[in-house]
Amino acid sequence: MIWAVTAAIVGASLYGASEGRKARMSAEKQQKQALQQQKVDAEAMRTEVAKQTAEYAKQSTSLQQQSDIARQQFDAAQLQYKENKLAMEQKSKEVQALADEERRKAAASEASALKARTRGGRRALLSQERMTPELGVESVALSPGMRLQ
Repeated sequence: MIWAVTAAIVGASLYGASEGRKARMSAEKQQKQALQQQKVDAEAMRTEVAKQTAEYAKQSTSLQQQSDIARQQFDAAQLQYKENKLAMEQKSKEVQALADEERRKAAASEASALKARTRGGRRALLSQERMTPELGVESVALSPGMRLQ
């Protein structure tokens, strides 16, 4: 009976060891599969990250080009604005000078008319011949071909 008990103990030990070995091998196999799956997932993630990085680099380049174009357009618009401003200032000065000249001429004309009115009498003709009430204008003062009858 000792033999039977010993055999039972040895059998149970062998069975336990066999089951333990099977469990350990199964765990190792599952662990290898999990590691393999992690490697596959990590490689897929690296590939995806590389794709996203390349796409972001393209977008960055495109945005940089758009920014450069916008900056050039802005600089050109500013230059055009400055040129237009200078041209308008110059034109404004010219118009102001013409207006001042016209005002000066009008003021001088008004002043001479006022002077002529306030000094009394008739204003003399600009020619050397003078108008006399008795004789009128002499024929010499008229241009050739014109005669008073």
